Amino acid sequence: QDLSKHDKNDPGLIGEDVSDIKSPGESHHYDSNNHVDNHMGDDDKGSSNTNGITKYDDDDGAIAKQSIDTKTLPDPEKVKPKSKPRRKRTTEEANAYMAKQPSFSIDGEIALKKKLLPLYELQEKNLEENSPIITRWVGEKDEDGNEIKYWIPSSTATKEDLKAFKEKKEELEEVARQQNVLRFPELHDKERVEEMEGKGINIGKGHAAKSISHTTSSSSSSSSTGSSGEYPQPAPEGTHVILEPTFGKHRKNVDAVFALAEGYDLKIYLLFIESLKATGFNGDLVISVSALGSLKTGVEEYLRSNQKGEDEDGVNVVAYTVTWTCYTGDGEIAEGAKEGTRKCELVGMYGEDADEHAVTDPREARPVATARFELYWAWTQYYGEDNWIMLIDSRDAHFQLNPFEGLKRNVDGDEGLLYFFAENAEESNIGKSNFNSRWLREAYGAEKVQSFFDRPIICSGSTMGQQIAMEPYLRAMVAQFDDTNCKLKGCDQGFHNYLYYSNTLLTLKGVKEVIEFEQGKGIINNLGVLRSKPLREWGLLNDENVVLNWDGSVSAVAHQFDRDDELNKHLKKVRQGYTSDFWASKN
Repeated sequence: QDLSKHDKNDPGLIGEDVSDIKSPGESHHYDSNNHVDNHMGDDDKGSSNTNGITKYDDDDGAIAKQSIDTKTLPDPEKVKPKSKPRRKRTTEEANAYMAKQPSFSIDGEIALKKKLLPLYELQEKNLEENSPIITRWVGEKDEDGNEIKYWIPSSTATKEDLKAFKEKKEELEEVARQQNVLRFPELHDKERVEEMEGKGINIGKGHAAKSISHTTSSSSSSSSTGSSGEYPQPAPEGTHVILEPTFGKHRKNVDAVFALAEGYDLKIYLLFIESLKATGFNGDLVISVSALGSLKTGVEEYLRSNQKGEDEDGVNVVAYTVTWTCYTGDGEIAEGAKEGTRKCELVGMYGEDADEHAVTDPREARPVATARFELYWAWTQYYGEDNWIMLIDSRDAHFQLNPFEGLKRNVDGDEGLLYFFAENAEESNIGKSNFNSRWLREAYGAEKVQSFFDRPIICSGSTMGQQIAMEPYLRAMVAQFDDTNCKLKGCDQGFHNYLYYSNTLLTLKGVKEVIEFEQGKGIINNLGVLRSKPLREWGLLNDENVVLNWDGSVSAVAHQFDRDDELNKHLKKVRQGYTSDFWASKN
């Protein structure tokens, strides 16, 4: 898009300081031709709209906001939108909103223009005229903490780069649209509000999404806990799990690591599995991988080489090839989950009790990151009550010690332990994180979760527990989707934090205690939010590139290692060594 065709001296365009202007909270954005979509009354006499900013001629009666007597203007709260086509606001109504509403949208417009200013300057020189841009403000960082790129140079971008940028743009802008409704429900048509409510999307006070009931009354929702303190099994009534391992067999009386590991190159599996093997772990590694025909070169052979018999020691790989039906944002069937951003349905998970005939997924399409907890629940059925299970992200976890060594083994009165692992509380918390706070608000409504916002973020990608406690926890995680219908990628972490901070887990049969470990003080060390300086400066990385806890002991598991440049470069070299050794063994 060519930004240079605009006058940069126009107060509504790039480079203008409009920090004193108040916004009505409208969401303004550009269409594919950089034309402005705004709803400020663009037929008003004496006014013009530029990128959502209303300006007035000197002889107009409403020159500046300080000249407006808002007492004489209509109460904006009583201005109700009509059914489509939507009535345009009068100048007085627009000014009333300007005077009363926060400047969120204007601040976003300013930030967006600053991000696009370098491209604008290039286009003035007739360079990068066709570079794609993100056309609305969607924040500084994405949910993984990576800085958001608002444009990419068309002169150097590959087709893959352009495709990835477009998909990311669509994802981020959809989130922004939903956030706009959440922040300003009074500015949207009744039909839009009802549509959002029908999808289970929370839009703030007075429009809370369905939330789970923790009472023991018979009026609880179908997926809420009953008088026995249990959520129902995820399998629909009259069905059971029919999904079987593609290769490898579960071993009954061993500990296990569960991970979703689909779509990766061989080198990712090598670092994950070889580092686990090096700790002396003797148990199962249960993973979900891509269909055999879609596995990258060498992956199937490597995974099959790590199968163990019932009485053999070592890491035993049990691999499931799960079939997903995934959809684009427009509802069209798409190829692949796109790293968990697309909404997907599970295929062949459940079958009828009578004849095992497969039934369709009983749940709506949801992110794979949410659906994985349903797989984990099914896998827990193979293990004994006092076996320990770890749920961990496979791409960015590195094992340094056996994480199961020294754990309590005896189930106490038909109840077991859950271990939760926090992010660093000094660097961030739920309220400081736009993503974590949004996931909770989206699922449960602001009033229900506001008290959690000063608490540490608990990572849903790193959890441990005895099977007797892990199984009801996973039922609860699946039930959160059933009750909230929260479909944002990342809502699983919202579910995880809600269950912990609401004390819901302590009401469940099988759960004796949930123990939260502060960052750097437990078995799994979550490193993700430690971005303000390198790990070595924190004292968490020693001269041998081993990740440490705060007390100087070695962390059993380094999670989110790729957030630190030095550690990530070191482990890339380790990964290259594993890869070279694997291929050398084939010669």
